[in-house]
Amino acid sequence: MTHFVLDKNPHQEYDENLSELMKIIELAPLNSIMYSDPFLKAYFLNKLILKTNTPIIYLDFDLLYSGYVVSNIISLPQGLTLYRPTRNEWIQTLKTILLHISEQKSILIIDSLNGLFNLYHEKKDGGRLINSFIMLLLCVGNMSKSNILLCSMSRKRTDEGWVLSITGRHVLDTNQMTKIHLDYLDSKITVNILDEKDNPKKSFKIPIQSELF
Repeated sequence: MTHFVLDKNPHQEYDENLSELMKIIELAPLNSIMYSDPFLKAYFLNKLILKTNTPIIYLDFDLLYSGYVVSNIISLPQGLTLYRPTRNEWIQTLKTILLHISEQKSILIIDSLNGLFNLYHEKKDGGRLINSFIMLLLCVGNMSKSNILLCSMSRKRTDEGWVLSITGRHVLDTNQMTKIHLDYLDSKITVNILDEKDNPKKSFKIPIQSELF
């Protein structure tokens, strides 16, 4: 697994059951989950999914999580609805999800922003269009107090902030969003909650209990 250390790391707390982290996530309508290792992200999301009773809608654009489900490496958890949108199906899927989160509190996982951008990579206004999709989901989700987890494989650039790996597009940033960075250290996931200057203001350590899941 890759390793990325943020400066000014505060004291880290163990949160094996993700109870403290879930409190933070549920306070924000939009959470940005940033990582450099997609397998670390998949482990983290699976652990989070198993620790919540809230209905989950999972938009799998990079097909990693659903690949584990299809391969029977993990079982599809109860209460989770899994979508693998294609370009042709995306608008209809979006309409279905908008209706759902307007009526029922849910956790919507968008995995990943990189994959969503790939659906519109040939469009000059693709970035603006995708930001519009996310803000629409955020606005409608507020009706039911739903929470959105926007995942992105990204890296920090000096004087530029967080950008998507490979493409260099900027990660969506808004005042309504909690920024979370995942790292791997000493066989544990380090979950850094970032402040407005991208320094960790709170950190949690989550033990990894198996090689994969």
